Amino acid sequence: MVVERRLKYLISSVTIFLFSSSVLGAFPFNECRKYGDYLKGKFEDIESASKRRDVSHEIESLRKTARHFCKQELSDELEKSFIPLKKRGLENHLELMESEAKRVSEFRAPIWERDEIERVRKELGVESPIASKELNRLISLGRANSISKKFECTEIDNRKPPLVEVRNGKIIDRPRNQDSIGWCYAFAAADLISHKLGKKVSAIDIANNYNNGSFKDIFGFNETSMEGGFTSSAANEALEKGLCLESQLPSDDYSFSTDSNLMKEYQRMEKLYENFRNRTTEAGLVFGRNQLTGLQYRNAVESFERDLECNRLEGEFNVLFPTLSVGDFVKVLEESSSANDLIDNSVAKSCKKRIANNLNLKFEEDSLLTSSSTMVETINKKLEGGDIIGVNYKASTLSNLLDHDNDSRHASIIVARKFNEQTGSCEYLIRNSWGNTRASSYDSRTRSGGGNHWMPEEYLRESMHGVSYVK
Repeated sequence: MVVERRLKYLISSVTIFLFSSSVLGAFPFNECRKYGDYLKGKFEDIESASKRRDVSHEIESLRKTARHFCKQELSDELEKSFIPLKKRGLENHLELMESEAKRVSEFRAPIWERDEIERVRKELGVESPIASKELNRLISLGRANSISKKFECTEIDNRKPPLVEVRNGKIIDRPRNQDSIGWCYAFAAADLISHKLGKKVSAIDIANNYNNGSFKDIFGFNETSMEGGFTSSAANEALEKGLCLESQLPSDDYSFSTDSNLMKEYQRMEKLYENFRNRTTEAGLVFGRNQLTGLQYRNAVESFERDLECNRLEGEFNVLFPTLSVGDFVKVLEESSSANDLIDNSVAKSCKKRIANNLNLKFEEDSLLTSSSTMVETINKKLEGGDIIGVNYKASTLSNLLDHDNDSRHASIIVARKFNEQTGSCEYLIRNSWGNTRASSYDSRTRSGGGNHWMPEEYLRESMHGVSYVK
């Protein structure tokens, strides 16, 4: 049966390749050029996911998206390409559910996997890849393991101010929002430190500090193009330098106007720097630009300052740096030799009174060389001790528990634990940094919403590749 399934997979793969090659070559649609690249990307995502699992939902979603954006029915070629794509996804899903039933039985009864096997088997018109006797054995084993887990998985919720508000005994959570910029590690580090300190720490200050130095000087990156990092390293460097509060240096996208976000505001700062330099310099006789001098320079600076006060320039510096006056900001501009310097110097001036690491906090990180069992033990130990912990994992798991793409690495924090009586799983609450996202953004099998995601242990183990915590 395995050989037969492999042969069917090979045939369907060749069919999909022939269809998708011609279809993808036709993107974007003549009538839909504006969204062609977006649709092509979605199609390629579906094609990739079909190599592992059922993509019926994603195909239907692409149909609706294309109709909405393009205001037309899909081409016959694209519709035809969906047929082998969907079939391959179902065949691979059936195989995946067979292996998943065995894997998850170590944690809970594979009831969902059993139902998926039956659903897909009927749709494909084939026999079950796993005998009923074996499936029943796995369900019994899973139930026994789930009972053992229940006694270990006591309910814990370590969320507290300043990360959340507590009103009449109820937790009002408002997760950070880094949506427009890839500094998830800094937002996770800020939450971990804030939880210990009792004061909300600026994630942007942590990111700016971590991105500072020879790295940007050698490669010439702008601050806003520098993404990715390590939570524990960023936290330790911030603690060594001293901490800046969120009130001094805002980090969340929802702190800005409805037509803006954190990334746009930082890019506007870079434009402000270029505007200032253009107005306080003049073209050289041979090449480059020369600094104005004397009265001419002072007049140019004063003119720029008046325009800044009257909001005639793109970029509201006081949104990013609320503690700086117009005069302070202009002085920073004069002292800065690049857009990077402008941001670094503005951060430094905003955070004059840094908070020292009087608690002697130090962060450690367990990563790829550490087993998932050891990481889960560390998570439980920290939660049971009243702490929270950073977690590095594949963000694709948030939208589908079966996915854990390597190119979707992300950092968040785990703040709570609870046993799910309905599924029999021990679940961990991931406090994400994408703002108040809706439950529809996450896998429908999880109890998610408000920017938080309950991750069952059996899927967290597959997705997780590191944890960060206070030593």
